[in-house]
Amino acid sequence: MKSFRSVDVLKKPLMTLTNAVSIAFETNGKGYIGFIAELPGAFVRGRTEEEALSKVDREVRSYLKWLGIEQKWNYNTIVVQRHQSSLMVEDADNDILLNADKGTMSEEEFTNLIDLAWFSGETFLRIYNNAKFKDWVDEARIRKTFYGENPKSIQEIFDHVKNCQYYYLSRTKIKFEGKEKEFMKVRGFCLRKIEELYRKHKNSLIFEADSELWTLRKILRRFIWHDRIHGKAMIRILEKQKQFGIIDKYKDPFYFMEAR
Repeated sequence: MKSFRSVDVLKKPLMTLTNAVSIAFETNGKGYIGFIAELPGAFVRGRTEEEALSKVDREVRSYLKWLGIEQKWNYNTIVVQRHQSSLMVEDADNDILLNADKGTMSEEEFTNLIDLAWFSGETFLRIYNNAKFKDWVDEARIRKTFYGENPKSIQEIFDHVKNCQYYYLSRTKIKFEGKEKEFMKVRGFCLRKIEELYRKHKNSLIFEADSELWTLRKILRRFIWHDRIHGKAMIRILEKQKQFGIIDKYKDPFYFMEAR
């Protein structure tokens, strides 16, 4: 079985960070979600584009601290892409294909990106494993979403993310049977299948599934994004548990709260 590297050997960012951070926005007019092209999976959200942009520095700081990279540069934020959508963007639904998702992907870029998707899964799993009250319901999360009932406990969030891993792999249209049950075994299975496709086609293929366009780079980015957006949700639940006196402390390995 192939093993993937964890962050201790990811000695540099996936892409060279210069003096600019590039944001690709998607909106339906009711909400905005922006993706940071240089940091795959990093994102900001807001009711307006300006509100989302105000959160870029916080997201960059938490992302780099997660990777153990000290921020040593000043940067400008540049909006490089805007995508109009009919989806429920205010609820984080999105289908944008970033310009950065297209084109060639070197061996080094692919290896770092697939290892980052592995490490992201490990980090998400660490939040879940360290949580004591996984079935505690956050009543504020009870609502309908575009994919059904909103996960309202750490257990429900975890199950959602675990199951969605096979969904992302299915965007490639390759045939597979999802048999693994453990979270990281599912992640490893999906990443190996993606690696097989990369060996054959690099990042040259564009897949269309349910009227949405995908590349291998986008699929890996979405793995990381999904870990982050739902990791934030679990941390918010843990923060509420702390405020209510249910727990004394919790671990935040993505550093979401420290970057606030």
